[in-house]
Amino acid sequence: MYYRLKEPWAFRGWKKLPFAVCAMAGEKKHEEPFLMEKEPFLELLCCNGEEDVDISAFSEKGKTIIKEMTKHGIMEQSEGPMQPLSSFQRYHVYPSRRIKSVHWSITGKCNFNCRHCLVSAPNAHHPQLPLSDCLHIVEEIAKCGVNRVDVTGGEPLVRRDFEEIVKALSERNIDIGVLFTNASLLTGDTLDMLEKYRQHPVFQLSFDGLGHHDWLRGVPGAEKQAEEAFRLLKERGYTVNAAMCIHRENRDSLRSTANYLAEMNVQNLRVNAPQSLGLWKQYADQYALTEDEVWAAYRDYIPHFFEDGMPIGVELDGYFRCEKGKTDYKVAYVHNAKDGADWRKYPYCESVRYHAYIGPEGRLAPCMGFSDTALKEKFPSVLEHPLGEMTLDSFYHDVVETKVSDLLKKNPACAACEFLPKCCGGCMVEGITDEGDYLVPDGRCCYFHQHIGENAVRAVADAAIRKYYGECHL
Repeated sequence: MYYRLKEPWAFRGWKKLPFAVCAMAGEKKHEEPFLMEKEPFLELLCCNGEEDVDISAFSEKGKTIIKEMTKHGIMEQSEGPMQPLSSFQRYHVYPSRRIKSVHWSITGKCNFNCRHCLVSAPNAHHPQLPLSDCLHIVEEIAKCGVNRVDVTGGEPLVRRDFEEIVKALSERNIDIGVLFTNASLLTGDTLDMLEKYRQHPVFQLSFDGLGHHDWLRGVPGAEKQAEEAFRLLKERGYTVNAAMCIHRENRDSLRSTANYLAEMNVQNLRVNAPQSLGLWKQYADQYALTEDEVWAAYRDYIPHFFEDGMPIGVELDGYFRCEKGKTDYKVAYVHNAKDGADWRKYPYCESVRYHAYIGPEGRLAPCMGFSDTALKEKFPSVLEHPLGEMTLDSFYHDVVETKVSDLLKKNPACAACEFLPKCCGGCMVEGITDEGDYLVPDGRCCYFHQHIGENAVRAVADAAIRKYYGECHL
C-alpha cells in the first residue's frame, strides 16, 4: 500500500530531540506543529507516495499515527504509486535544535533617544550590519526550519534596505510575526511594501503613557507620531499591541492610557518596570519604582480594568494578565510546578528553549535581555558559525539548557524555600550580575512571593469582578 500526506503538510525533523514535527508548509499560514517521537517519525518518512509500504512492520505508535492521520484526511493511501511530493512538501531533517521563532534585531541604530534602551541604541553601542550579512542570517534561519521571525531593532525602519530583508524572508517562506517599532517612520508605503511580499505582521508599538511618551522616548512629538500610526494601522486592518514602561512619572496614567489605546483599536497592552540594564541604569535611581510602588500602581488599576469592561488585554509584569473582554485572569509569577517536580529536568526558562534572539551584531542569545550584560561577548556569532551548530553546541546552548536544579545547586536557600514550586526560579535575566553570573535568584519574583503574594492579587481582582460582574464570573 502507498501512503503520503495530503497537501499542504510536511514532515520536519530536528536533531537532538525525542520528537519530530509535521507542520504546515508552502504559501498557506503555518499551523502549530504536531509532535511525535523519533521512531514513528522515521517510519512516516517512508510514506512519500512513491514507496510500497508495509505498515504492519511499523511500531505500534507508527501504525496508530498513520491510522489517525488517514481517518482525519491528513494521510491518503492508494493501491499504486502517487504523484511525487510538491517541493514545499518534501520531508526535511534540520541540523539544529527546534526553534519556533527568532527575535531579530536587524539594526542597533535608532532615531529615538529612549532612556531605557536595552541595547543602548542612542549611544551606538551596537552596529548596523551590512545587507549582505543580514541576508546571510536569513539563510541560516531558513536552514534551521524556522518559519517565523519577529523583527526589532534599534528601530528596524531606519534601515534603507528594510524591503530587501523583508523580501528575503518572504522568499524563504518565513513570516514576520511581530514588527516592533516606535512608529515614527511608519507610513502607508511601508504597509504597501509588506503586503506586496504577503507579510501582515502584528505591530507592537511603544507607548509610555498619555502625556509621558515623549519624555521616555527622548524625542518631542513622539506621542503624536504614535497616535498617527495607531490610526493608520486601524484603518488598514492590522492587529496592534502596545508596550508601556512604568516609572515614577507615568504610574498614575495607567487607566487613561489603557482606555485611550482601546479606542485606538489596540488589542493588548503590556506594562513592565524597566530592567536595570542598558541605558536605564543611568535613570533608575531617580525614576525607577520600588517593587511595592509597582504593585501599588497595579493594585490601583486592576479594579478600574474590570470597571471599564476589560477594554483591552493587559499584562502587568508578572502580577496580572487578562484578555480583552474576559474575567479569567492569570498571575504569571505563579507557575505551580507539580508536586515532587524533578528539578533536574525542569527548565530554568521555558520560553528560551524554543525561541531565540539574534542581536544587531549577529550574536545568538537566549533573549534580548542578555544584550547589554557581561555575558554578551560569550555568545556565538551567526556570521562566524552555522546557526544550527550553535543551537546544539555553544555557550548559547548551555544557557538555554539550564535547569532549575542548576540554580538550586548554587543557591541552597532557594532549594529550601516554600515558594519554589510557585516561582520555579523566576527569570534568569533579572538576576544577572555585573560579573555575568546568571545563576542568581530573580529578585523581583522572590520579592513578589515573599512580601506580596498571589493572594493579594487575587483579593483585589476577585473583589472587582464580584462588584461589577457578580459571583458567577469568579
